[in-house]
Amino acid sequence: MPQLTLAQAFARGTKKSGSEKQPPPKQPNAAPKPQPSKPQITPPSPAQKILFGPSGPYAEFDQFAVHPITHNGVIYPTSQHLFQALKFIGHRPDIAALIREATTAQLAFDIAHSNKPLARVDWFSVNVSQMEEVLFLKFTQYDHLKQQLIATGNAGLCQDSMTDSFWSVGPDLLGSNELGRALERVRERLGGSPAPVYTIAQCLKCRKRPASGELLYCGMACLRADISRVPPICPRCRRRPQIGDLGFCGVTCLKASRE
Repeated sequence: MPQLTLAQAFARGTKKSGSEKQPPPKQPNAAPKPQPSKPQITPPSPAQKILFGPSGPYAEFDQFAVHPITHNGVIYPTSQHLFQALKFIGHRPDIAALIREATTAQLAFDIAHSNKPLARVDWFSVNVSQMEEVLFLKFTQYDHLKQQLIATGNAGLCQDSMTDSFWSVGPDLLGSNELGRALERVRERLGGSPAPVYTIAQCLKCRKRPASGELLYCGMACLRADISRVPPICPRCRRRPQIGDLGFCGVTCLKASRE
């Protein structure tokens, strides 16, 4: 085999290396294909809440507002007069007459509560429906009130009270608000927006039967069994423990339970 000079060997090596296929240059990463953008869905805003009480733009919705109401041919100075009198009409017309003749709604309230043991025995099972009928009379006998109620649209109606967690939203805004809900049903009956459907409250003890009015229990058996638990819970708000011999979590719930 002939010997190659150093120059020839170098030339051959250079030619060979140049003849080898070089790997193709790497292509830069291709830009990702644009994905179709998802439509932005704006969640619906919650319905407006309207608080009403003895003062403010919706003060006439309050039970103490002075709007005489006719019921069965008899005139009552306010819807509060009529509502309190309904506890006694039929079996104690004398007390109902005293309530109707009271000079103020607060006095009518006080007379009814001083005679609380004499109220109709089924009052706590019919009080909400009776309230709705009283409100229906009020808002059908005053056209400007009817129009103001319908004009609230689908807004939630909430009675603002610091001392009542049954008829109003209460001090913590977690109350049952039965007066506001009754107004929403009246609004629907008058041709306004449909009233929201609320879950029927279940008995706090057995959870099998619906609560009975302000008792929040299906009957006295469940009420007695529940408040005898250890530690005892306030039977009014069901959120805080009782304080000593008070039987409630505080004076607010104690006063509310006596109304």
